[in-house]
Parts: sequence; C-alpha cells; structure tokens
Amino acid sequence: MGTAVWALITFIVIILFWAIFTKRNIGEAMILGFITTLIFSGSQAFELFFPSLMRGLTHEVVFASLAFIFMAQLINHTGLIGHIIQILNSLIGRLPGGAAYVNTFGSGLFALVAGSGSGIAATTGSITIPWMERSGWRKEHAASIVAGNSGFGSIIPPNSTMFIMLGFAPVAATVGQGELFIALYVAGLYALIHRVLVVYIMTKKYNIQPVHADLIQPIGKSFSEGWYSLLIFLGILIPLIINFGPLANWFLSVGSIGESAMGAISFIVWVPVFMIIFTLLVGRNHLPKGKGEWLKFFEKTAPSYYVIGPVLIFTFATSAVLNEIGLTEQLQTLMMSFAVPKWLMVAIVGIVITLVATPLATSATIATIGLASFGALTAVGVDPLLAVVTIMMFGATEGSTPTSGPIYVATGMAKVGAEKTYVPLLLYYTIPLMIISWLIGMGIIPIPL
Repeated sequence: MGTAVWALITFIVIILFWAIFTKRNIGEAMILGFITTLIFSGSQAFELFFPSLMRGLTHEVVFASLAFIFMAQLINHTGLIGHIIQILNSLIGRLPGGAAYVNTFGSGLFALVAGSGSGIAATTGSITIPWMERSGWRKEHAASIVAGNSGFGSIIPPNSTMFIMLGFAPVAATVGQGELFIALYVAGLYALIHRVLVVYIMTKKYNIQPVHADLIQPIGKSFSEGWYSLLIFLGILIPLIINFGPLANWFLSVGSIGESAMGAISFIVWVPVFMIIFTLLVGRNHLPKGKGEWLKFFEKTAPSYYVIGPVLIFTFATSAVLNEIGLTEQLQTLMMSFAVPKWLMVAIVGIVITLVATPLATSATIATIGLASFGALTAVGVDPLLAVVTIMMFGATEGSTPTSGPIYVATGMAKVGAEKTYVPLLLYYTIPLMIISWLIGMGIIPIPL
C-alpha cells in the first residue's frame, strides 16, 4: 500500500479512537488527523501546510455549511416549522396513524432547512410524539418513528454531509453541485416512500387511530395562520429555477455577461443565502430584539459552529494533503487489486459506513471514511455521482442505529428506554435503508445522471 493509503488509515483510526474513547469534540480529532497526515507527506509537510489549511479556511463549502447552520437556527427560533406541521396535521392528521404521517412528511420538509438528525428529531418529535401517543402508538414505536425519520437530514440537501463530500478533491473534480442536488432530491423521495410504507404497515399492524379530533385545526385556519411559513422554501426553489431549465439556458445565452454571472456564485452558496433572506423576511416579527437578545441567540447557537466548523475546515485541509500525495491513484490501485465484484464492494462499503455511523454522527463518519468509500466504489465501476448518493444514503442510517444521538433525543421525549427502540429501528429502518442504498449503488433503483 502507498504512503497516502497508510495516511488515510491512520487518519481514520485517530478519529475513531478520539470519538469512542476520549469522548471529546470531534473537531479536535480532525485537527490531530490533519497534522498526522502532514507527517506522512514527509519533506512536503511544510510546503503543503499553509495551502492545505487555506483551502479548508476559504472553501465555499465551509461558508455554505456555516450559513446553513445559521439559517436552521433562525428557523427554529422563529417557530416557522411549527406552523408547517400544523398545516400538515390539518391535511393528513385524520388518516389512521395520521400523527406518524405528519412526523414523516414534517421531518422531510424540515430536512430541507436543517440537516441535523438530532435537530429534526427534537423539532418534529416535540410536537408529534404526544399526538402519536394519544392515537394509540406505543411509546417505543413513536420514538422509533421519530428517530428513523431523522435520517432525512443526511439525505435531503442541503446538509453538512453533502458539503463534506463536495469538499473532497476527487469528488469535486467529477461530481457537479447542481446534479448532486437533483440526485439527492430523488434519493430523498425514495427514502420518503420507504418511510410512508413503514407507517402504513405499523398502523395496520397495531390498529392505530387518527390524530385526536381536538388536536386538528380546520385546514383554512391552519393555512391562514401559517401560510407565510411556506415561503422559506422559496430559498431553495429560486436557486433551482435560476440554475436549471429554460431560465438557466436563457442566462447562459446572454453572451459572456450571462456566463460570467452564472459562474460568479456557487449554487451551494445561493441556497443558504436565499433561505436566510426569506427566513429573516418571513419570521421578522419573531427575531431577537435588540443587541442583548441577539447576543443570547448567538451564545445559544455557538456550540453548533464549534463542532461543525473545525470538522469541515480540517476535513478539506486533510483532503487536499491526501490528494497531493496521491491518495486517489493509490486507493484505486489497491481496490482493483482485490478483484472484488461490484455488488460485494457496494455491500462492504455500506456495512462499514453503517457500523462507523453507530458511534459517530453521520457528518463525522463521512469526514472519516467518505473519501475512502468514494474511491472504493468508483474503483469497481460505480458512477461518481451514484457513489456519492450511495454513501450518503448508507450514512443516513445514523438515526436508526443503536447509540445514535437522534434515538436518545426521541426516547427522551417519549420517556422510554432507548433499548426498546433498537429492534423496531433495525427491522423497519436500518435494514431496509441499507437495501435501498445498495440497489442505488448497483444502478437498479434509478438516479438521474
């Protein structure tokens, strides 16, 4: 094995050891991993240090991800998601098992604006778990549905997992930002269909009732009170319209001015910026008032940046070092030497990602083994775009694997032991999602390329 492969293996071991045994901030492990990777570069270490670090500090993905976190915190603070869930409840709460359907669709919508699994579980679960319990759901099943649905946060863009994958040099060179967005929306649709089927099966099996009538507002009232909350999704829709379809073609046709304008701002930067603008406009009456309230808001949200900031910066910095010392070529050579068939390699990658995601969050998992997984899949003939989607789908099992954060969030709200959710989560969420991910990697379930 080449030096770059050994550097990657050492990097992975450091991250896992730090996360499992020291229980400290994963960002610290990323810094240590970066320094260790530089050591493997030998005489190039001093030459690579500053350019690699600057790549991490100035990468557009870092800005987009941090802006995305700020936007998600604003949406939480303004309570806009609560209005959206009330509208969903008025539409589908009267169905048998309606509260679980509300959580499923609400989690999918919230994933569009907040890629945190624990955040999705906490926000949607705080409203729908009491509704589910009043409808006849057992506590462990209600918590399982909320935790299982939190996996949307690692699939539906924009999210930190996608940003991390796009930050790897080999990925950025072969996968376009726009096409990845579209592919992940399609994958998210498959995940939504799976979760709706889960609720349908469990509703029939346990004879669950609709949401209690006194918890359902008439659709006219819910819409009149909260229609404006839906405007935040224009922050996603407008960049999509500008970048794809007839309007995008028209912009590109306007000579060099149109081309330069379209290339001036990255698509992944447009989305969080537009969503912040719409959130500020739509939720302006519920924003912090005055300097004191804004300071409290930033103090409360600071830990989110403290974790994801170093992870992103030093993931990209490490990726730059590994790319310079030849990881892509060495990894592909190594994978091809095993002569492992495509179907088996996809399965192996999925199992490894799922196991690693058990002690780590999805973002930390992808930061740790995402690049190696990408190299392994592309080495056996998986299209680069499909490889990224497959990796992210496998990573989305985080919310349904034992000891993951969303499980404890959901079981804490349901007041039930986490161990009681393990079997339902594995049976209804983890195993089916792994199968769906494998089918996507094999090209059996179609993803637009």
